[in-house]
Amino acid sequence: MEERQKYDYTKLTNLESIKEFCNSHLVDIATEGLQPESHSVKVRFIDSGGKFGHTALGRFFFVDDCMYIIARDKKYETDHNPDILDFSEELEILKFTGYFIVRVIFAGVYTGFYDDKGERIYTGDVVSAKVLLNPKMPSNGGTNRAKNLDNKEMGSFCEAGVNEIFGNYSIILDNHSVPLSWATELEIEGSLFYNLDKGESEVDIQDLCNGFAQSRNDKNELTKLIKKSPYFPPVTWQVKAIELLCGNNNEENEEKY
Repeated sequence: MEERQKYDYTKLTNLESIKEFCNSHLVDIATEGLQPESHSVKVRFIDSGGKFGHTALGRFFFVDDCMYIIARDKKYETDHNPDILDFSEELEILKFTGYFIVRVIFAGVYTGFYDDKGERIYTGDVVSAKVLLNPKMPSNGGTNRAKNLDNKEMGSFCEAGVNEIFGNYSIILDNHSVPLSWATELEIEGSLFYNLDKGESEVDIQDLCNGFAQSRNDKNELTKLIKKSPYFPPVTWQVKAIELLCGNNNEENEEKY
């Protein structure tokens, strides 16, 4: 196992790399050896109620394709699943800590960028952006934005999903991508988790980005979907009728870390 202080956490940019890290650091996870102040890796998830939540590296683990968070919040008590800890001796100590172990759906990695309203941008988000082509001064994250030395910012506008590709957090377009660091304007419009199944265990964010970029669906309908994401479309006529009559009440209830 690599020494914690020497680990390059900047490598943890997507689900695959984060899952691999967690699977090889189960003892640190179980004993709270990975403190949030020792790294900047934050992830987003969707709970059983269809709400977004956020947590930090060290407060979750994976069993096959399923993500499990380690939480204190009483709202997760009914979803507590301690039996999953039996799959690994390294995690059994969690049975005696009072934490709730809850299955969730992985829904993105914090990119290190904020949009122009101060909201964290995660992979799986849809952003409207103005981007420069190969700017002289690309952004280094946060709320900083790309610039050219002559201050001429003749950028192009686009709306697309965000994901990690080729080592960079990028805006995924139809047949190419541009780094978030090339943006001069960024605003989150919603997210791509709008066609979820209640039995979903793992979602391919790159597929969601590609599907959005290549979609020929009505623009207004897509906008409605990304804004109410995360969303589980009803599958029975009864639920469809209730939603039609009452609307979809799916406002986010997010925790900040």
